[in-house]
Amino acid sequence: MRQSNWTEKKIAEILAKGYGSGSGASYKPWLEVTDFSSSGRSRRVFGLKTGRIHHLFSDVEFDIFLAAEWSRSVVDIREQYPLDRDLSQTVAQELKIQHPCYPGTRVPTVMTVDFLLTVVEHGGKRLVALNAKRDEEAEEENSLAKLEIQRTYFEKLEIEHYLIYHSQIPKQKVMNIAWIRDAQLKPGEVEPRPGYFAALCSRMSRELMAPTYANISLADYCQSFDERHGLEAGSGLRVARMLIQELSLSVNLESKDLTRESLGSVMMTSRPGQLRAFGGV
Repeated sequence: MRQSNWTEKKIAEILAKGYGSGSGASYKPWLEVTDFSSSGRSRRVFGLKTGRIHHLFSDVEFDIFLAAEWSRSVVDIREQYPLDRDLSQTVAQELKIQHPCYPGTRVPTVMTVDFLLTVVEHGGKRLVALNAKRDEEAEEENSLAKLEIQRTYFEKLEIEHYLIYHSQIPKQKVMNIAWIRDAQLKPGEVEPRPGYFAALCSRMSRELMAPTYANISLADYCQSFDERHGLEAGSGLRVARMLIQELSLSVNLESKDLTRESLGSVMMTSRPGQLRAFGGV
């Protein structure tokens, strides 16, 4: 746990270890779940997009993370990203706001933004900073002061900055994304044989290119898929979710139960390996 006895020497040591730097799989967040004695709603989540563990400190952060990971325009997700202290202190002075310090010290806090996303659209790349808050935090004076420092900080750097409250998150979409991503291969998970799920994805995608099953639900089709191919119950539904994650299958993320959607409304967009990227949350 690092959240005690902060000194300038300690901050320099943490910076030297690479915390708050890197990108993709090499990025090390400035704050980690293990830095706090009580984790609360904190969680460590393996990133399908980055290939590393993400450290998330609230349900709001988790929901935003799921939405960012699903969006095909977001190519990197860096959570608990540290602000440059010299610039954040300069901004605080200009705004006549007291810069936060570590409890019991006069050491200026290394402020962090919840997410720094790298977004690629129309052939261009840009950074987007996001802060996640619960609705009840909207009127907290200290929280608002810190947000004003961050807003001006990113404005100076010409980086887009947004504040997202929990009530603004499309909850049904995020719940469906969580259900879809839960079917993906987990770190360390061993397939029955190499390429097992890739082969099943190819088989299912070939079947769904034909109109034969258009009038039955996804759940009924997947049960039939299991029975026809001698698979363990639930295998077909997992494969279908893998195809949805790949965007080989297009679904309505606002559906309250994707398993009950008819295959006529679940559109094949491509074969595995020939994926068409589209849309976001």
